[in-house]
Amino acid sequence: MSDSLIESLVPGYKGLAQNWECDVNNHLNVSHFFGRSSDHAFYMRHALGLSPRQMVADQRGTVALEEHARFHKEVRAGGMMVGRSAPVEIGEKTMTVYHEFRDPHDNLLTTFKTVIGHFDLQARRLTPWREDTLQRADKLRIDLPAHAVPKFVAPGRPAKLIALSQTLAEGFLRSGGNGINAWECDQFGHMNTMFYIRRQSEAVPHFWTELGIDLKSVIAGGNGFVVGEMRIAYLSELREGDMVDTYSAVREVDDKTVLAEHRMYNVETGDLSARTVTRAVYFDSKRRRAAPCPDAMRALLEENCVRLQDA
Repeated sequence: MSDSLIESLVPGYKGLAQNWECDVNNHLNVSHFFGRSSDHAFYMRHALGLSPRQMVADQRGTVALEEHARFHKEVRAGGMMVGRSAPVEIGEKTMTVYHEFRDPHDNLLTTFKTVIGHFDLQARRLTPWREDTLQRADKLRIDLPAHAVPKFVAPGRPAKLIALSQTLAEGFLRSGGNGINAWECDQFGHMNTMFYIRRQSEAVPHFWTELGIDLKSVIAGGNGFVVGEMRIAYLSELREGDMVDTYSAVREVDDKTVLAEHRMYNVETGDLSARTVTRAVYFDSKRRRAAPCPDAMRALLEENCVRLQDA
């Protein structure tokens, strides 16, 4: 991206990765990238004339409908991050926004292509944007940069509402179970996006164990799995007091990567709350780069593969 285009983006988040936000691979966990995106969204809304306090007073909010993230360079403890964004597509009730995070030297770290909706907090449904918001968005709009275009995970919103019975019949395994806490919800009354990702991050080790993979031994051997790219569709709200179960399946396997899908269900209602498709990369923790997946592990993953139909 050219310097002139960087300068045209809306600036906002500036911060750094903390030790306690890093995972077993010694870099910033994906959930905290999503947390930074949520932090930066305050600045994007402000640029669109959507004051946080005024939105709540007007019983309006925004909701993430889909996010497609690409992780270009790892961020380790102490790494500084700078957020910028701009609208790329503008609709009557929705908007697609480009978010990027770079280091202070403008090296690209992570990109997000996020679909948001204007939300009526009383009716709990989408509502048209104000005219002044549309005008501001049009002035800020850019074309989606090539480095943010989906690469290894197909684009599009997987909005099909799938019953839990079908998910189980397909061969998905229960990998997580959690309650929703008040401190995980945002000013609009529903769970913040980073906590969807946190639950999936916590589910993955259980999933590997269910498949017969000893993740502790993999890590002790100087390897692991890292997320290269992911797409999440938010299909129904999760609010304080809800319980959510996560179900996971391997979809595709190749020499160095695994494509997995996670489905999150509201335990009480049975509603499908979110679907995520993630491309994970087998990672050499010493060389800090992708490595071939061991033959025995790849064979085990292929044996447990649930073939992709319409993710």
